[in-house]
Amino acid sequence: MTTGSWDDGWLMETGERRLLAKRYRLLSPLRRDGAGIMWHGHDLRLKRDVAIKEVQPPYRADEVDLPAARRQALREARAAARLSHPAIITVHDLLEDRGRLWIVTELLQGLTLGDTLRHLGRLPVHWAGWVGFQLLAGVRHAHAMGVLHGDIRPGTVLLTEDRVVLTDFGIAAYDRDSSSSATVPIVRTGVYLAPERLHGAPPSVAADLWSFGATLYFGIEGVPPIAAGGSVPPPSAGPLTGLLTSLLRRDPRERPTADQAAAVLVEFLRRRGIPAAPPGRRALNPTPRTPAR
Repeated sequence: MTTGSWDDGWLMETGERRLLAKRYRLLSPLRRDGAGIMWHGHDLRLKRDVAIKEVQPPYRADEVDLPAARRQALREARAAARLSHPAIITVHDLLEDRGRLWIVTELLQGLTLGDTLRHLGRLPVHWAGWVGFQLLAGVRHAHAMGVLHGDIRPGTVLLTEDRVVLTDFGIAAYDRDSSSSATVPIVRTGVYLAPERLHGAPPSVAADLWSFGATLYFGIEGVPPIAAGGSVPPPSAGPLTGLLTSLLRRDPRERPTADQAAAVLVEFLRRRGIPAAPPGRRALNPTPRTPAR
């Protein structure tokens, strides 16, 4: 599999090289992160705009069995395509073109949580709690369907006008070689990966919850936990301090379940007069009906 650089020019040429599988035309880059570029594209068959991203390994090709990693990514992305939830990106298509694997999803307008905090610094705790509840609803749905994410972080959480959306299912499958027991170097998202994953453990429900906790920590504090595997007590989290501390425990067996975490967030929101409404049904900037006490 030839990966190439995003700056090698092959995607910047006009004509057929901008057309994937004779169906999807790449129009313009939307955003770039450590995993590559998300493209604004157009589906010529269904006449609709879409988002398109290459499943690209974050480390050198000689450090992993790319065919095996590609097959694993394809399996996970296909599993994610079966998910239907407002807090999970809708996957439209999966394709290989010129030896590269691409995922086609719904096109959403918004900023990632990471980009949002670059503008705001950090979120008010009641807003962060609401975002966390919406995000966790998507994570719980995926887990109930037997699908792990493996790369929850501020860059994979998209905030639109009325939704909190978890993106990049299948992208993280390149972070490991399922046929090898060796530790795979993780260079993209270390501060948001559970400590056991940094030592070669595969993705798990508990690891997803650690990454969720680290992402929520970032939303409240404006910085990630100090180091993967631990953090100082979050100074701005208030009533959510206990939840964050428990989610970030080093031992996966000591972390709360997703249902337990959701119950804490529901109670937190209730005390602030913010309904724990289904995702996609309320404006993104919730305002408490009564002052927090």
